[in-house]
Amino acid sequence: MCGLAGYLGSTHYADDVLIAMTRSLAHRGPDAAGYFRDGPVALGHRRLSVIDIAGSPQPMSTPDGALTIIFNGEIYNFRELRATLGARGHQLRTAGDTEALLYAYREYGTRMLEHLQGMFAFALWDRPARRLFIARDHLGVKPLYYQWDGSTLVFASELKGLLAHPAVSRELDLEALGLYLEAQYIPAPKSVYRDVRKLEAGHALVVEGGKLALNRYWLPDYSHKLDMHESEALTRLEAELRRSVESMLVADVPLGSFLSGGVDSSLVSALMVDIARRPIDTFTLGFEGATAVSEHGHAERVARHIGAASHVLMLAPSALLSGLDDWVQVYDEPFADPAALPTMLLARLTRKHVTVVLTGEGADEVFAGYGNYEKRLREERLTGVLGGRYSPLRPLVHALPARVRKDRLLKAIGEPPARRYVTIPQVFDSALRGELYTPRFLAAQPSAMADYAERYYAECNSREYLDRIMYIDARLWLPDDLLTKVDRATMASSLEARVPYLDHRFFEFCAQLDPRLKQHGRTGKYLLKKLAEKLLPADVVHRPKQGFMPPLAEWFRGALKGEASSAFTRLAKRGLFQPGAIERLAAAARPSDAGRLWALLVLERWFQRYAPQFAL
Repeated sequence: MCGLAGYLGSTHYADDVLIAMTRSLAHRGPDAAGYFRDGPVALGHRRLSVIDIAGSPQPMSTPDGALTIIFNGEIYNFRELRATLGARGHQLRTAGDTEALLYAYREYGTRMLEHLQGMFAFALWDRPARRLFIARDHLGVKPLYYQWDGSTLVFASELKGLLAHPAVSRELDLEALGLYLEAQYIPAPKSVYRDVRKLEAGHALVVEGGKLALNRYWLPDYSHKLDMHESEALTRLEAELRRSVESMLVADVPLGSFLSGGVDSSLVSALMVDIARRPIDTFTLGFEGATAVSEHGHAERVARHIGAASHVLMLAPSALLSGLDDWVQVYDEPFADPAALPTMLLARLTRKHVTVVLTGEGADEVFAGYGNYEKRLREERLTGVLGGRYSPLRPLVHALPARVRKDRLLKAIGEPPARRYVTIPQVFDSALRGELYTPRFLAAQPSAMADYAERYYAECNSREYLDRIMYIDARLWLPDDLLTKVDRATMASSLEARVPYLDHRFFEFCAQLDPRLKQHGRTGKYLLKKLAEKLLPADVVHRPKQGFMPPLAEWFRGALKGEASSAFTRLAKRGLFQPGAIERLAAAARPSDAGRLWALLVLERWFQRYAPQFAL
């Protein structure tokens, strides 16, 4: 895993600009730094050495100097790709995956992406064509930000890399702030800065001849379902998941797994042991105290069952707040998923032992692991009728007061099918914007998360409602919350995280499965659990989904009370919220409002660090 930074344009910048951009990403690559300049292009790289440690420094160029690349991630099929390229006459000199990318481009051009299996973000300079080619992996495991002003492109793995460049504008995007307040994250392609974009998952861009062209190179196909019995589907599922896990065990450094004790990470860990034929190291966070919800006992049991070496970091829930000071620096833009705190601390523990971990992210979005999927399927039988195209109830719902129509069922009745499911979570409901936001802030909100959900609902080519709402989460919640959380939390400790459930070929296979093999009656992850039963105790496989939620309400009554009060006072003066709106929310101190207060606290902490003078 690594950090990328660079720029392309006719304006000359001092060498220390590229150095500063690259240095800001040192946590992503502590092992080495490298720089490349050629006329209008400058490329910087920070390396975390995982494969071919001595033989693959970056930036890397072909011997003739025609092609140069900087690359973040891992290409899991690099050995097969190298063999194919060698058979076509290319002479590769290293033992790593970076060089395979160079020669894949030489062989296939920008269609090289059709031949890659992995997690990646890279920038490749084609000197003869004067072309800069940048791509991000299929499902958005690795990040890439960029700004294009029509003449200069600036890009980096994280926002902090861009902000070190003098051409990058720090003007805030008020619409992005509104989306953050609705969802606790900012959805791609937006960022907190008006002119900075996230390169979306499965997308690439080319700058050539003074023009930028953006294109989507991958889209999963849900339309062709596999015609097979459950037993055959289970056999295929096991083969596909084993292939994915095995491909991610390639490393020249120690690796282990994050193990929560839930079925997703437990199955990955069990397959790792079964495939490697040796014990692995597992890493778990446990929480002390009678009121704390902790899965460490379940995780330790799984570790014993599969023969793994278990490492458990035990903390009092209040100790999580020790990571809060680093939060804004790690995440760069407003980001309020509370689970980032334990993930950051777990990554610190893990990095003391290994350099690479496999994780369980993505299984819920691929196999219907969230309870709300089953609820939405049931509700759609009702809302599909009451909210039908010619139903008289639809216009009546829109006439109701905002606080009434934000009810989930009523909202669904009032919307067409494509806008009924708006991903997770909901922090400040968009229906309440009129009573919460100032007129100026409200006027800067032309879109809501429902607009993004509607786009992805239409993009999914399945006829099944379950497929479509899972796809919405796979395009919003998964890359912009879960994968962002894991990438920043792990890379802050120079730890590489790999995600077997998000191998794009595995994802494509799952897209072809009958949705009833995922949500079977009231059982989510039906087929995945059938596979897990072959390797894990049944009670581990079928115990209720648990997870850990920091005690936010308790913190706001105690450890965070003073800071929150001061932060809310400052935030109230920034012109985003109507007078008294924040004060009323804080004074009510309802446990159900703790997530909203947390989002406000994170936002004000972000303002204090990056835009202390901001006010509308």
